[in-house]
Amino acid sequence: MVTQSGSEISSSNTGNRIGIFGGTFDPVHVGHIIVALYALEHLSLDLLLIVPSYNPPHKKPSAPFEKRCEWLKRVFRGVERIEVSDFERERGGTSYTIYTVEHFALLYRTRPYFIVGEDALSYIEKWYRYREILEKVTLVVYPRFCGKPFHFHAQEVLGSLEGIIFLEMPLIQISSSEIRERIKAGKSVKGFVPEEIRAEVEEFYAV
Repeated sequence: MVTQSGSEISSSNTGNRIGIFGGTFDPVHVGHIIVALYALEHLSLDLLLIVPSYNPPHKKPSAPFEKRCEWLKRVFRGVERIEVSDFERERGGTSYTIYTVEHFALLYRTRPYFIVGEDALSYIEKWYRYREILEKVTLVVYPRFCGKPFHFHAQEVLGSLEGIIFLEMPLIQISSSEIRERIKAGKSVKGFVPEEIRAEVEEFYAV
């Protein structure tokens, strides 16, 4: 099931095991899909919310929000227990994670699972109000590199990694930036991007 707005989701249509998977998704790629499915299964989620960032504080996406959100909806259409939310557009302003977390925690009256890539551990102290975020969520980390290079840094900042869930899943080293660069260079992204949106993705980023 896919919905367009966080405000349209009712707390009565799901249980309490809620996951939030945010990001720019510029563009969404097969790695994102695999992470979403592993999180859904491994955490036994009642609902996984895919939340594209509207106005991220640290980088400006190449594609507009409407296009990134539409690609996500098409890719996840028909996947049970996954919904795409445009809450961050509805809220407006800078898309700080704390506001998204607080919104869905209150909406579902639960402590959500917040899913991030392993690279987030390298700058976790730079998240806006990061201590408050960690008090409100269960952090779930998916692997992106060999050797766990940022775990020690996160442990220094947080004092302990206890309570963080590390997803056991294949290491998929695909990034949206690599996809954009390949398209700019005239290289194929077949297998990197879902086929239902690949032609549009190639056309958009080639310009």
